[in-house]
Order: sequence, then structure tokens, then C-alpha cells
Amino acid sequence: MSFDGRRLRTAGELKALAHPLRMDIIEQLSINGAMTASELGDALDETPANCSWHLRKLAEHKFVEETHDGHGRRRPWQMTRIGVSFHALDADEPGAAVFNRTARALQSLMVEREVARFEHNAQAEDDWDLGASQSATYLTREEAASLAGRILELLMEHRGRLTGDEPVPEGASLVYMLSLLSADTGAE
Repeated sequence: MSFDGRRLRTAGELKALAHPLRMDIIEQLSINGAMTASELGDALDETPANCSWHLRKLAEHKFVEETHDGHGRRRPWQMTRIGVSFHALDADEPGAAVFNRTARALQSLMVEREVARFEHNAQAEDDWDLGASQSATYLTREEAASLAGRILELLMEHRGRLTGDEPVPEGASLVYMLSLLSADTGAE
């Protein structure tokens, strides 16, 4: 399995991900490895039939695939790659308007999901208070792109622990991270 994230280039790919249960399925398979529709149903409090239907939709866009290690109803699915990225298309590119509108909708869904997770986890009584940070400064487009790249490098520093390429240290917990950069260009 590869962790070099897949760059999404079509509105269809974006739409395939823009569903809360599909996002949950992707997360479960990314974290836990191969799972059957029944195992996903148990983990997500969903029916196996519903999970199976959404797995097939994800497979249509090559986000997941069967492992071919099972038979009958016991057919595990796995991620084809871990991680995705997408960037707005230039306005003159074919399909840019639909792609960009769909990308904004998916971004909003992703942000809402992570904020809800943050708020839920912040309520937990533990000693992992990692806090939050917010900042603003003036950057050129090139500087902002460079900063986004450096932040991504930091976020991906321990990705091998998720793919199984590196051992997970004792005492480690799953930590969720979200990086948002936006520019106030004065555009309406």
C-alpha cells in the first residue's frame, strides 16, 4: 500500500468521497488495514449491506479494492493508497467550474468533520491537551505554497506508522491533524 497521496483530478472522484459514511470507511481502512463490510458495519454502527454498497462506490473510483483473501460474504477490502489531495483547477481548464465547486463542498465537509472530532476529543479527560494554534501574516503566493508544503511534510513525518512500514511506539495514540491555509485576497 502506498502513502504517497493520490491527487484527485475529476469532480467524480471528489463526489465519491463527499459522503460521511465513505469518509468513515476510508478512515477505518486507512487506520486498521483490510476489513470486511461486516467488520466496517460493526465499527461504524452501520449495516454490512450499506457498507458494502459504499465500498463498491469507492472501488469504482479506485480508492479501495478487494484483497482477494476471502470468500463469500467474508471479503476484505483495503485502501489502494493512503491520502488524497486536490487543488482548484484554473478557470480555463475543462470542467473547472464543476470541479472547483465540488472541491469546495468536500473541503467544507472535511473541515466540519475534523472540527467535530476536535471538539469531541477536547471533552475527554486526559493529559493529552495539545491545544490549538491560529496565526496570520502577509505572504506571497509562492511563500504560502512553500509554507503549505512544509506543513504537509511535518504532518506526514510519521506516516509509516499508519501504513505498517514503521512500528507504533508503546504509549502512542492516534492523533488527528488538520492544516488550513486561506488567503484573504479581497475577492468576493
